[in-house]
Amino acid sequence: MANAILEQYRISDFLQWFKEKALVPNPYFQRGSVWVPAARVFFIDTILRRLPIPKVYMRTKIDLTTKKSVREIVDGQQRLRTIVDFSEDKLALTKRAGDFSGLKYSTLPDDLKETFLTYAIGVEQLINASDGDVLEIFSRLNSYNVTLNAAEQRHAEFQGDFKWAIHRAAREWSVLWEKYNVVSTRERVRMLDDSFMAEMFGVLLDGVTDGGQAKIYKLYKRNDKGFPLERATQEKLDRVCRFIVGNLDELLTQPPTDALHGQPHFLMLFAAIAHGLVGIPAGQIDEGMPERNEAFFSDPAQTRENLRVIAQLLDGEIENPSFASFVAASRATTQRIASRRVRFPVYWQAFQPSPLIS
Repeated sequence: MANAILEQYRISDFLQWFKEKALVPNPYFQRGSVWVPAARVFFIDTILRRLPIPKVYMRTKIDLTTKKSVREIVDGQQRLRTIVDFSEDKLALTKRAGDFSGLKYSTLPDDLKETFLTYAIGVEQLINASDGDVLEIFSRLNSYNVTLNAAEQRHAEFQGDFKWAIHRAAREWSVLWEKYNVVSTRERVRMLDDSFMAEMFGVLLDGVTDGGQAKIYKLYKRNDKGFPLERATQEKLDRVCRFIVGNLDELLTQPPTDALHGQPHFLMLFAAIAHGLVGIPAGQIDEGMPERNEAFFSDPAQTRENLRVIAQLLDGEIENPSFASFVAASRATTQRIASRRVRFPVYWQAFQPSPLIS
């Protein structure tokens, strides 16, 4: 087995090697599909913000007679090709790069050019490795990899505006996870904040419907080629989230309302607020869809008390025969529309000026 040595090189080193043809790709070790433009832009954005990227694997063959080294890229070819293309103005940054949108390398300010050129990339040098050695290394790496969950698979598969709108919104409204703990830090590591944000987008676009990962996948697929409602949907989301932070912050950060933090319950809370503020489609609620009215949140104190009652019902602190079906539906398969048809109207009723339990 060949030696593996971990080193670091700056982007300027790689560009020089490419120019001198001292670093060449090895197509036989190319893994994965070719990156779409959005992925390439996001990668350059990551570098310009000095965020970490995966290390590159290089096979270095040393000719003992000529004393020259020949470097081959065996993993990381698309990353390095993207770097080279950007440096040669063959790649312009789009809105996917936020405030860098519209820039090419030649139009970067000098400080960002320096950031780009001095960015250090971790490199695993495989010294005089045979093809068999490289394949063995890849085999061992893959044996340690965690299988991608549904959210991670969607993030890898889709590259359209919808995916990036979800990803951006999940970060802009991180208060939902960091303060209200709707999605835990452990879950966020596996991109479940994106997954839950996609469900929130789904409510705004389609109303309350059947849920589950298959449904979210269809939502991504349907909007991957174009998301003309991006701005309108984002504005609606922002309005609902601002309402939650502005009016329910204390309620959501103090007992006894911990039950409302659960994703199935918070989604119905979000849906009720969205319906009251911006209106949502009837979805699969059908004839049970309540009409919007001016009484929505007309008595904030009563609404907060009603939500406390819902939390107590969910926790089993109080029992009421009138809400037996609601409690049962909240403990059943909450992703199914049969459960949501029962639960959504109760959350809607909480925002009306009358008490849930008189």
